[in-house]
Amino acid sequence: MILLAAILGVLLSTITVLTASRAVFADQTSNEQNYVDAGDVTLIDNDGGVNVLFEIDDMAPGDSETTCINVTYQGSISDPGPVLVYSGGLTDSGSLADDLNLTIEEGTGATTFDDCTGFTLDALVFDDTLGAFDASHIDYSSGVGSWDPSSTPDSSSYRITVELDANAASSSQGEAVTDLIFTWEVQS
Repeated sequence: MILLAAILGVLLSTITVLTASRAVFADQTSNEQNYVDAGDVTLIDNDGGVNVLFEIDDMAPGDSETTCINVTYQGSISDPGPVLVYSGGLTDSGSLADDLNLTIEEGTGATTFDDCTGFTLDALVFDDTLGAFDASHIDYSSGVGSWDPSSTPDSSSYRITVELDANAASSSQGEAVTDLIFTWEVQS
């Protein structure tokens, strides 16, 4: 037993000496000055921030008004989702919005605000009443459109026509739609 204890003692002493005197090589490297920067999605239009698409007085049944606006994507994210247009709301003094036909067309070439000269049609994105547009297209998830910017900057023109239906109800006389907002939105 003493012999066994002596052998174990020598063995443990040897392991301790070998472990403590073993040489260790080490090296490391680092990668410094990293950063993360969030991109952005930015839309601008050519209305100058002060112009309105429509200021129409005294429409009669069958009258229409057409205007154009150019929307440009200038975000730093190079391939965002599609740009969609929806109603930002309106105030209807009666039910005139249901008698106003609304057509929204996407295209190119109408670079001057309220001037459709040079407009080339790419897609018809809405053709119904203003009332239907305001009721059904109220946010990005329900917006309409087919333009999907694939670079920055990238632009699309919109030709928008409002027509008082030729068969508008007599009750529409003297009514007004005000505070009409068209909203374009892009998401990444």
